[in-house]
Amino acid sequence: MPNTLDGEAAAEAAAVPDQQGAIQPFVIVKQQVELDINFQNKSISGISIIHIFPMTSDLDEIMLDARQCEINVDDITVDGVKTKAKFDDPYDLMTAPPQWQIGATQYHTMMNRMRPLMPERRPDMPITTREKELLGCVPADRALKISLRPEGQFRDEPRRTLKIKTGKGEQDVSIDRLDPNDEERGIKVSIPFRSKLIRDGLHFVGIDEGDQRYPHVYTRHSIEPGTASCIFPCVDDPGSRHPWKLMITCPRTLGDVFEYKQQALATQPPAAAAPLNGNRKRKSGDISTARSKPHVCLLEEDKMMDMTVVCSGNLTGEQIDPKDDRKKTMTFECQNSGAQHIAFAIGPFEHVELWSEFRTEEADEKLGSNAAKIHAYCLPSRTADVRHTCQPIVEAADYFAPEFGRYPFESYKVCFVDDMIPDTTAATSMSLCSNRLLYPEDTTDTAIEVTRKLVHTLASQYIGVNIVPNQRSDSWLVIGIQWFMTDLFMRSLCGNNWYKFHLKTMADKLVEADINRPSIHDLGEHLHIGDFELDFMALKAPLVLFILDQRMSKIPGSTGVVRVISSIVSGANIDPLNPIMTSISAAEFRRSCEKKSQYRPDELWDQWVHGAGCPKLFIKQRFNKKNLNVDITISQTQGTSKPKSINREEFWREYQEEIHSVYAGEVPKIFTGPFTVRIHEADGTPYEHYQVITEKDKNGTNLQIAYNTKYKRLKRTKKAVAAAANISSDKHDIQEDDVIYFNMLGDVLTTQKDVENWGLQEWSEDIHTAMDQESYEWIRFDCNFEWVCETISDMPGYMYLAQLQQDRDVVAHQDALLYFARGKRHGVAATIETRTVMDRRYYHGIRTMAIEDLPKQADPDLNYIGLAQLILSFRHFFCYKAAGQAGNVTFPPLPNDFRDQAQYAVQCALAGAIARTREKGRCSKHGRNFLLELLLFNDNTDNEYSDQFYIATLLEALTTSLIPERHDGDGDLLSRLKADDDDDEEFKRFIKKTIDEIDKYRRMDEWSSSYQNIWTITALNCKMRLMKERVIPVDPVEFVQYLQDDNTDLIRIKGFECLVELGFISNSLVLKLLLSYMSTDKSPYVREQLFKIFCKGIAAIAFGESKASQPEPELQIDDSGLIIEQGEAEIQQRKLDAVRKEDINQSLKALKEELKGNTTLQDAVWKAVESTKIGLKEKRQLLELCSAMFEPDYTLLVTVPYPKYWTCARMPVDPTKISPSGTARKSLVLKFTQRIRTHPRQPPIVDLPPPPLPILEARPPETKKIKLSSRPSFNGSLNGGSSFNGLPSPIVAAAAAAQTHNSHSASTPAPYARKDSISVTLSRPATPAATVPFAPSTAQAPPSASAAPAAPPAPAFDSIAVQPVARLSTPLRGTPPPNARAPSQQLNGSAKPAEKRPKLVKKRKSNEAEFNDRPKKVAKTSVNGVRPGANGRPSKVVTLPFTQWDKLSEHTRRTLKIEKSSHTSSSTIVATPTTKRITSASDRPSSPSATGFSGSGREGPGSQNSSGVGLSSSSHKQRKPLPSSAPHGPPPSAATTSGAAAPTSQAPIKKVIKLKLSNSSSQQSPSQPSPPR
Repeated sequence: MPNTLDGEAAAEAAAVPDQQGAIQPFVIVKQQVELDINFQNKSISGISIIHIFPMTSDLDEIMLDARQCEINVDDITVDGVKTKAKFDDPYDLMTAPPQWQIGATQYHTMMNRMRPLMPERRPDMPITTREKELLGCVPADRALKISLRPEGQFRDEPRRTLKIKTGKGEQDVSIDRLDPNDEERGIKVSIPFRSKLIRDGLHFVGIDEGDQRYPHVYTRHSIEPGTASCIFPCVDDPGSRHPWKLMITCPRTLGDVFEYKQQALATQPPAAAAPLNGNRKRKSGDISTARSKPHVCLLEEDKMMDMTVVCSGNLTGEQIDPKDDRKKTMTFECQNSGAQHIAFAIGPFEHVELWSEFRTEEADEKLGSNAAKIHAYCLPSRTADVRHTCQPIVEAADYFAPEFGRYPFESYKVCFVDDMIPDTTAATSMSLCSNRLLYPEDTTDTAIEVTRKLVHTLASQYIGVNIVPNQRSDSWLVIGIQWFMTDLFMRSLCGNNWYKFHLKTMADKLVEADINRPSIHDLGEHLHIGDFELDFMALKAPLVLFILDQRMSKIPGSTGVVRVISSIVSGANIDPLNPIMTSISAAEFRRSCEKKSQYRPDELWDQWVHGAGCPKLFIKQRFNKKNLNVDITISQTQGTSKPKSINREEFWREYQEEIHSVYAGEVPKIFTGPFTVRIHEADGTPYEHYQVITEKDKNGTNLQIAYNTKYKRLKRTKKAVAAAANISSDKHDIQEDDVIYFNMLGDVLTTQKDVENWGLQEWSEDIHTAMDQESYEWIRFDCNFEWVCETISDMPGYMYLAQLQQDRDVVAHQDALLYFARGKRHGVAATIETRTVMDRRYYHGIRTMAIEDLPKQADPDLNYIGLAQLILSFRHFFCYKAAGQAGNVTFPPLPNDFRDQAQYAVQCALAGAIARTREKGRCSKHGRNFLLELLLFNDNTDNEYSDQFYIATLLEALTTSLIPERHDGDGDLLSRLKADDDDDEEFKRFIKKTIDEIDKYRRMDEWSSSYQNIWTITALNCKMRLMKERVIPVDPVEFVQYLQDDNTDLIRIKGFECLVELGFISNSLVLKLLLSYMSTDKSPYVREQLFKIFCKGIAAIAFGESKASQPEPELQIDDSGLIIEQGEAEIQQRKLDAVRKEDINQSLKALKEELKGNTTLQDAVWKAVESTKIGLKEKRQLLELCSAMFEPDYTLLVTVPYPKYWTCARMPVDPTKISPSGTARKSLVLKFTQRIRTHPRQPPIVDLPPPPLPILEARPPETKKIKLSSRPSFNGSLNGGSSFNGLPSPIVAAAAAAQTHNSHSASTPAPYARKDSISVTLSRPATPAATVPFAPSTAQAPPSASAAPAAPPAPAFDSIAVQPVARLSTPLRGTPPPNARAPSQQLNGSAKPAEKRPKLVKKRKSNEAEFNDRPKKVAKTSVNGVRPGANGRPSKVVTLPFTQWDKLSEHTRRTLKIEKSSHTSSSTIVATPTTKRITSASDRPSSPSATGFSGSGREGPGSQNSSGVGLSSSSHKQRKPLPSSAPHGPPPSAATTSGAAAPTSQAPIKKVIKLKLSNSSSQQSPSQPSPPR
């Protein structure tokens, strides 16, 4: 597993590509692709022929891009000769190796494996830099490596070099324009390929079983490179543009799509075709290679439908395939296109010539050669919808040609297909559009939105396809120009009011959205993260270009941005093969703007392109009577003071930007630029003043504007109002200085009767007095729309009313209504908004804004005047008065008439506003019944337009009217309504009536489908809202029944959305079903929408909104029955919920805590990840979602197969086989058997890790007890047959001191090394040998002096040899506790004779190998270094350290290391006495420090053994401590030693005793030599 568990930081560093290493030194002259489409197997095959031109003479290898395909590298040719090549499919990284036992918690392992496929690896090399420096191209993957110099080729030929010419007076070198037909100058590379498992790049529709749609296939595209190489081998580089020739072979008719395989099977044997019968169903992911009969029942007329290929470029030829007459080949050629802009679609499309149907002859003659030919292609039975939907495209093409330049291609094709994820996709000379955009002629609700999208695809042909961004950071300019051109055409189609209202709406939306977001310049690097980044750029970029155009237009002689765009398009049309002319950069565009208008947009570029955020302007104004000036103070703030709350829709975007390091852009401290102020003075004349806000005004901008009109009062009295209303009044009462507007907006409902009937309210007398004192009517700030900002001023309400009624600008009306919407409830505000609704001269968007705010005025303090005015407004426009027989008056609705689209918009808005009014927490009975009557008496008989959207609006309004403001208590509201309460009983009946109406239209949609099943979708949404607000019981069956495959995609998506909104994502069955559809559905659009729904459900869990995942705390009840509310816990929970919604990191932390241990979710998500139907982007999103839900598990189980081996055995001879001669035939028959080896041949040698360092504890020093055997190690007598009587007490004392030091060194190691052996020479008393308990100090009581049996004679001299335990690098183990007694160990038996010295061979463990050749070093010396030699003379024994550790074998060192790590400290000393002879008494040790016993003498003689464990033998006589273990210093006195003193009459006896340190836990543990120092 290569590097799969590395850290994230290392992986990110590895993902940064090397730009110079990624550039390939060659360019593509042209490319020819031959494709054969197989609908049955959903696969393609063909040949990709690439003509390249090397930029260097020593180019031996090229690298190309190819994904999800099989390439036979042996068939690749270079100039017709086979060559060497290597191909590794990058899409193989999307599948985990079968050896990995991986799950959802190991998502990081899979992400690291797929990292080479991520878009971050592509370097960003500007197109202009490549052209100027002759660099070459930049492949995306470089997966296919082809050698250009195979063996025997180009050896004797000079390599082709690049011809360069230098123009006169030019310093830049330029490449000669290569002729695509000149094959002598290029290298021809032919690559045969075949698709493997199509995940991306292509999508087949109508092929799977159960899919009854017309079969067709089309290409899929993405912003980042990598998708085109999924279709055919190429250089998937947006900057590599060259001519193309595509030859596409497909079935000739629709019947050939399904019958081709059946007829091919007729030539096969019956046995081959028998298993594939019609009853066999394919499993998911199984690709059947043959069918016995087509699964789609086609009519004869459908079988004869021709299959059409719609492709980029121009159709140059069409012919029947010479090998198969059921196929045909269509050839297309296009100029100067990148691989990502090559698109095609194949299906039974019907052709519609839009340019001939909707362009008049006069317009055709006027445009001349600039007239573009527009074609539309659609599936059968949708031709009428295409004609109606695409009619504005022809008008847009006729508008763009004279305004911006000639259309860059010969024709433009629009093809409508199914299952597209985006609504539109632009390619070279064509666009792929979703069938969701088509609408019939009687539907107008989606007309403007759809038209804007279709016109945008046409604008993308100018900028985006023909002219591409120079680098990724220039993408904002391309997207901004596309939408800027689109909105300019929509202005000519919908009017100037629509254009300004649309821009103002977008600006207000941008102010709210552009908080903590990156700049549009930096956002170009992150467009691949998700479509939300592209949506934000499409929102801000055209607004930036609009304010640039507004500022440029103020300069005299400037023509604005339009002329700059026109010059760029014209330059690309003149030289279409020049990469510099067909690319656009922000720097070049900025310089062009400066040349065209003499305006330097430096501050605009710094603040709106490279900066982020939008300013909020707080403006104060007052009239200075002394100086006759208008003083204006402007202060700015950017962003918000408190963190922005994250909603469900923004959760996935916030998380993506967090993990992809998309940082918020730098917000300017102050926005600067021109600022226009228009003052409408007292005489009614507007005066515009051009001001500038500069960086000097950091603390606020103070503007002093001169007043132009002679100072006088403005008298807008009732007399002037009456005169404006054409009411008879005394003209002599009107003063000379009164200003009268006879054409004022909103001057309706001014009669006294209207005021009484409508409950209108005028300004008070105080307000009228203040109005008379004002010197100007109103002030417009930024009246030329040069800023994208939020403006809040302190102008009084009557000035905003004057602006609403007297200003002709729709933006001024919008600002005035926004002021009233921010204000409090007031009767005058309700009057102003009602008159706005009733005046049809207002733009319909302004009227709907007033309607949206009127429900706020339905307040008890205002006597619910808002509801009455809404109902009266609806009756006035859309009802008629009818008198009953009893004299009662009713107002039934008029028959529908939707010819006036403005009135239709107001009608829908009024119904929704009435439903939002509340009276005592609920919608009033009058309002609810009014809405129900509108639905019951709806009449659309004589209407030429459909009322399906209007009925859906009424159903939504009825649902809104049922939802109360708050619902306390458990259970649903319907079951808790009281039967004895009249109001509750009436409300209950109304709920049931509403549900019946919802179900009625849902059932009607099943019999006769509405447009895109709008009734069923609305019914599901209404019931979901009622269940979520606990109005009716929750019933998931209502939605589950619509999740079946037979339903349309939009209905199934809505069903899952309702279940997730109701919190059923916590249900394991619903969760598995959702993830299953999300990963296996045949439609990529459905998978995309289900993923967004799943993200919303996960966001609800992260925010604590899901009821299932966030149980409510139980209330505590004391014994008295008093309920104790958990106030503090509730407050803390609310704080936690608030923090969750403000910080994405806290949300993720809470989400992981909620989903901790949810194995069901882990298994379901990982099953979705391993699906073979999802593409690269979908798999990346699922893995990133796993990282948000689960804590990572950095372990990975890998399954390794057992090795296999063969066995051979001789088979017995068959005696029945006889040779022709009559004798048995000699034969040797061997049987080979394959077996699996489950055990290794030899036990592996494992290096054990060293033991962990023990925790050192401060313990008091403990003493060790030594049991010494009194039996001699050999029989015999020395020095006249003197016998062995025992060890003197100094030896025992010395040994006790040594053991005490060893015990202390277990916690504190000695600073010096312990020697390997010691020799002790001491005098020995002549008393009989006796063994007594060991007493190291005088503090212990002496044992009883009981007699002991006499020991055999002992030699006069003993020798002690101590072999230490292996010295450990870590401290030794401490002394065992007192209750754990160490096992006693016997001394060695009888010693051998002195002349036969015993070998110092250690005992080996029972499991120790025989070849243990570790060194053993025992050096014995006496105390003074002298010992008797063989001839009786004294000889000196020297102890030498072992230093040849580096020369030991590896096995020996490994064995020592193992024993060293496993050995512990010794707590028992085994002594073996031997004889030593000393010639003189002067050889005795002069001091205890003369010995070489390691670990000797740090503690004093008073050290005690806390364990109290003694080593006993048959004798109980006390022994003296060993002198070698005595502490350094003077010898211990008699008071400090135990036992009787040795008699002085006895001759001095020296005894040598071997001491062996043994493990306290094992008596047979071998001792180890010391490691090297």
